[in-house]
Amino acid sequence: MLTRTASINVAAICKRRPIWCHPRDTIHHAIRLMSLYKIGCVLVCEHRRPVGVLTRRDAMRFGTEGYDVESTVDKVMTHPVTTVDVDASVDELGILMMSHRIRHVAVVDAEHQLVGVVSESDIVNSHGLEHDLFLRSLYEVCNLDPLRIPSDCSIKLAIERIRTAGHTAALIDLNGGFAILTETDVISLLSEETFDLSQSLSSIALNPLQSVPGSLSLYNARRHFRNLGFRHLGVTDEHGQLVGLASYSDILRNVEVDYIYRLRELLNDRSHSLNQTRHYLRIIEKVINSSLEGILICDAQGKIQSVNPAFTQITGYDEWEVIGCNPSVLSSGRHDKRFYEHMWREIKEVGHWQGEIWNRNKSGDVYPEWLSITAIESDNGEIIQYAAIFHDLTEVKRSEARINKMVYFDEVTLLPNRRLLRDRLDNALNYSNETGTRITLVNLDLDWFKVVNDRFGQVQGDQVLREIANRINQQLADEDTVARPGGDEFSLIISSIQDTDELAVYLQKLQKIISAPVVINSTEIRITCSMGVVVYPDDASDAESLMSRADSALLQAKEQGRNTVHYYSLTLNQSCISRLKLAGLLQNALENNELTLYYQPKVCLKTGNVKGVESLIRWFNPELGQVSPADFIPLAEDIGLIDSIGSWVLESSVKQSKAWQDQQLNLSIAVNVSARQFQRGEVAAKVVGLLEQYRLSPDHLSIELTETSFMHNAEKTLSAIKQLSLIGINVAIDDFGTGYSSLNYVRTMPLSQLKVDLSFIKNIVESVRDRKLVQAIIDMAHALDIEVIAEGVETCEQLKLLLEMGCDQAQGYLFCQPIPAGQFEKWLQDVSQAHISLISHCQLDGSN
Repeated sequence: MLTRTASINVAAICKRRPIWCHPRDTIHHAIRLMSLYKIGCVLVCEHRRPVGVLTRRDAMRFGTEGYDVESTVDKVMTHPVTTVDVDASVDELGILMMSHRIRHVAVVDAEHQLVGVVSESDIVNSHGLEHDLFLRSLYEVCNLDPLRIPSDCSIKLAIERIRTAGHTAALIDLNGGFAILTETDVISLLSEETFDLSQSLSSIALNPLQSVPGSLSLYNARRHFRNLGFRHLGVTDEHGQLVGLASYSDILRNVEVDYIYRLRELLNDRSHSLNQTRHYLRIIEKVINSSLEGILICDAQGKIQSVNPAFTQITGYDEWEVIGCNPSVLSSGRHDKRFYEHMWREIKEVGHWQGEIWNRNKSGDVYPEWLSITAIESDNGEIIQYAAIFHDLTEVKRSEARINKMVYFDEVTLLPNRRLLRDRLDNALNYSNETGTRITLVNLDLDWFKVVNDRFGQVQGDQVLREIANRINQQLADEDTVARPGGDEFSLIISSIQDTDELAVYLQKLQKIISAPVVINSTEIRITCSMGVVVYPDDASDAESLMSRADSALLQAKEQGRNTVHYYSLTLNQSCISRLKLAGLLQNALENNELTLYYQPKVCLKTGNVKGVESLIRWFNPELGQVSPADFIPLAEDIGLIDSIGSWVLESSVKQSKAWQDQQLNLSIAVNVSARQFQRGEVAAKVVGLLEQYRLSPDHLSIELTETSFMHNAEKTLSAIKQLSLIGINVAIDDFGTGYSSLNYVRTMPLSQLKVDLSFIKNIVESVRDRKLVQAIIDMAHALDIEVIAEGVETCEQLKLLLEMGCDQAQGYLFCQPIPAGQFEKWLQDVSQAHISLISHCQLDGSN
């Protein structure tokens, strides 16, 4: 039997000293009151009589519609304000708020003088239907499609999205998790007069999303809200994955549904007199009229006597169209005669029936509904009426379908996810065991996809993922599967190809199809991919091993330079184990002082003098000996150590440059800065701080960055380069021609130097094409007043050609290999004069 506390009136729960303001007060003043007192609304009063209310939703217009700080409250307030008598019952108030979709009500006395204010949270916290709150879970009431906003969105646009969408909060998508922006947070921001709403969401301190399991009862969810002081909670599934967002409003909506259950209990209890109390008659009438469920009353012959507004909304039939008709006008034709015979037999025998039924609305659309029919008897036990309560299950079934889809399918590409991939792989292996066929598992990873996300944003990145997924799908045979386990990775289960050579041709073709241009915002980009391939039963005996070894093969493919296919082998597996060991040792390299800097000179090709040096990191480990930068720098990027290593290189270079400056050595040290450091926007501030700390002249330091810095975040990179240029720091593009290679950034950015990658210098003697390319780079740079440095110069023949081309500086083993600072100082004294003679000799040879 349903139990509830005794009915209480509004006076018992309202806040007696509400915060209020005058209609001519400024909006900003009212917003500051909201922020200061942490309240959801400010009442607007004249002579203590409420004339309006300024809600959070109203106040948010102040931040998006151009109101100035002097704009008054009456411009944006909601009026007239909904009021309720102080003696009204909480039951009546709850229905009033639900039916009018409002969250705050002013409480007034008989003279309409302001007494207090009641919010939806007061209703939720005071309501007595504890039993039903125990029976329902967050899954049943939460929003399974909450508003999601990327972190690079401006605060102003985010506020507008929340307001116009009618939501009270939005999830902010961060890499690796979610934060939350609520209406309360917005009010706090708007209360600051000078706050810049054009900033991105990532620039402010957002609250992390607190989540609870969806199986949690509404009673315990309400306790969480009370204890934590939150108004929103994330809802997770059984695997801990976020599936929705729940708010206090959702629980209030559930309380309204509980009124319907109360009515249903009254109808089911045939011995209960509907005239029990005047209070309950009033409640029942309000429930019927305000209910979101359709209700119809029929006489003993089954003719419709009355319907409520929800009936019209669900079925499309107005009351006058169905009064006197049989409910069969709603029949869908999907149920046979026996279905209805069984239904009416149960109603007559036990007094009620409930179940799922398909009906047809006025427009002819068939929809599912949950229907409860109760027979109402007179005091003599004679059936005098039938009451039917129903609600449309269309959205419920859609939600169920969405949940099932979320469990087994990736929401971006609609491909199978990791869970369904494993299920299909198990089926494929069973098929292989029965038929003796081979199964190929291919793990495919998109190269440099993070660069696309960083440059164009997650929305455009998802567009690329969908395009790649479609391309792969079009190349699959019917019996094969492609899945997206996560991120930028895809997995293919191939059983249609048994021949090894045929498989190789297929994968090469797939690479070409994937690398075809993708258009994003009118810009063409090319995405390459790396593949790791493992074959069952040749390379593994079970699904777990197969998946692990496919990952190993993929990792090896990426280490080989990406855009390649690698097949699993035992040697490969040992290599991956070695890489894990290397990562563990690298973690301690900085603390153990195992890193050091070597220096390689840059020689002026006009004079032969040393113009500067490039600092190059070296790692000497007691167990491994010297480890090549080609091995540990990519590893440092993968495990997140590149930032701390980059900071150490920069500071160590500045210290060495200061030492040489004090020795009257006029040398500029060039430091390589990673794309990630530019992406975080820390480079300029870090350099300025170090120059001040060590009192180093700016002309003794230069910065080198690779072309991928522009792909990661062109705006932040440009800003940092401009700041460095303003303080006198030269900036050079390293490895030019091997990365992004956009002439636009060379033309528009204040660059000082351009370094031609050694891969172009290596073949300029033998290759006419490479010579023409290097000459074109030099001519282009000189036309823009940019110096050119050639990397990797090893022979006199290369030097002669570079002199003829007009190259400004050269760096390479022909002059000096990278050496420690002490050896470099000695080299500078003993050997550098020889290079002046070498260059003069080459110049003479060239002129002859």
